[in-house]
Amino acid sequence: MIRQITVKNFVLIDEVSLDLSLGMSVFTGETGAGKSLLIDAIGLLCGDRASSQLIRKNAQSAFVEGVFEILPFSKAGRLCKEFDIDSSDLIIISREIFSDGKSTSKINHRLTPLSVVRELTAAIIDIHSQHDSQYLLNDKYHLSLLDEFIGENETFGTVKEKYKEWNALVLEVNEKSSTEYNVSDLDYLNFQIQEIEAFNPSQDDFDALEQKQRQLMAFEKISKLANASMNLLDESDGVKEKLFESYKSLSGCHEDGTLVDMSSQLESLYYQIEDVAEELNHHLSTLEFSEDDLNIIQQRLFEYGKLKRKYGNAIDLIVKKKDEFKERVYTIENRQDVLEALIKRRDSAYDTYQKASIRLTDLRKDRAKHLQSEILNHLNDLQLENTRFVIEVSESKPSAYGMDKVVFVISTNPGEPLRPLSKVASGGELSRIMLGLKAIFTKLQGISTIIFDEIDTGVSGLIATKIGQKMHSLSKDAQILTVTHLAQVAACGDEHYLVSKVAKEETTLTFIENLSESKRIEQLALISSGTTSEKALTAARELYLRNKSTN
Repeated sequence: MIRQITVKNFVLIDEVSLDLSLGMSVFTGETGAGKSLLIDAIGLLCGDRASSQLIRKNAQSAFVEGVFEILPFSKAGRLCKEFDIDSSDLIIISREIFSDGKSTSKINHRLTPLSVVRELTAAIIDIHSQHDSQYLLNDKYHLSLLDEFIGENETFGTVKEKYKEWNALVLEVNEKSSTEYNVSDLDYLNFQIQEIEAFNPSQDDFDALEQKQRQLMAFEKISKLANASMNLLDESDGVKEKLFESYKSLSGCHEDGTLVDMSSQLESLYYQIEDVAEELNHHLSTLEFSEDDLNIIQQRLFEYGKLKRKYGNAIDLIVKKKDEFKERVYTIENRQDVLEALIKRRDSAYDTYQKASIRLTDLRKDRAKHLQSEILNHLNDLQLENTRFVIEVSESKPSAYGMDKVVFVISTNPGEPLRPLSKVASGGELSRIMLGLKAIFTKLQGISTIIFDEIDTGVSGLIATKIGQKMHSLSKDAQILTVTHLAQVAACGDEHYLVSKVAKEETTLTFIENLSESKRIEQLALISSGTTSEKALTAARELYLRNKSTN
């Protein structure tokens, strides 16, 4: 959710800083006062297109900053981990536009690509306007919306896995069916196979050769240092002899227990060093330099280099290439048998995929009935009692998501045919339908802030009250910010902000004020009747108190 929003030099706003709370906050004001400017500023913060025309007159830049509370287990929290953003409690997102049209975006005061900001804020904020033709209206998103409602289910993973297996076989069959195989290639392929097999490359062999080459090329250094070490250990005045003498000196001190213990430790060290000296002496006896051995090793490493250049720059790639050549030889020699076996595997994989898809279809149809019921309950709350809402699950071409096409269709009046959501003509009806859908899907998607920009246009009376009450019920699960021109909606808010425009000398500025209860009632009276007469104030007070008690 948005904890704080700061806007500077944005269109008509000089500087505004608002501390926002959970619940429903409403923004009202006269036409042209700039009620939607704050929403536009938040949209800019979330990655909307920047323009120098958004900078207030005589200012060098426009600046928007938001402080967001992120829950660690939410989608936004997971994205913060993915993008390595510290979100232990809060994150700060800012955007600045300059007079040349360029802009910068930052998260926690660090420059951040706008694509990252867009993805992160999309998991936090949902901005909806009256004419917004967004994902809820678009048929291509209805399948994923139904699946979100279904939630975690192993059937989804099974279908994806079986589709992947089947599709890989489809591609292989197509590739082998269309590829022209030339029998004359057999000789060259067999030559390449024999070349690799005769050399018998392996990673262990290659590593051992390199190690032996390094040893031979450093023979003089190794021999000199090993002999020097051996002399220090084993010569007449060396470490071994002195250590033995030290041990013998202490071993006779039977009267002092500490010295006896030290004598025992020295004896142990002596025998350890004697073992090391023997191993070192044996290793020295095996060291020898052979020019022939070095030439043989370097020649084999040279051949390794040739194979790498020819078949792949790694030992495992050379072996893999040999296996590919063998497969091609087998395919050329047994093309029809190979193709028939592949087709059989492909068809079997499709049967398995189809069975999994049918189980998924049955699941979707069953859960679609529950989703329909929940949506209709919300639409009834919004005075759309005669509405029919149906989730159509029909057959579609195979994909990783099954074999279903899902479309939300609706009829808002008796006798009218079911039509796609995007074909709903009435703005007032569309607003209520979208509100009913958001009551379900924003919670499922983990959206923590929903912004409505005058979606109540075209409604009035009881319907307006129902819209306000539905928004307030949504605010129990998400922060709601709404720009409205209706008193019935404004009365449902937990906080009421007045947006006003003031002309000062040669400039016009927009101000936003958080209203007290008495000022809220005055504004409700002005919105309802255009006056603050006693009767208007009484009616506004009754409206306010009635909605407050309902909330």
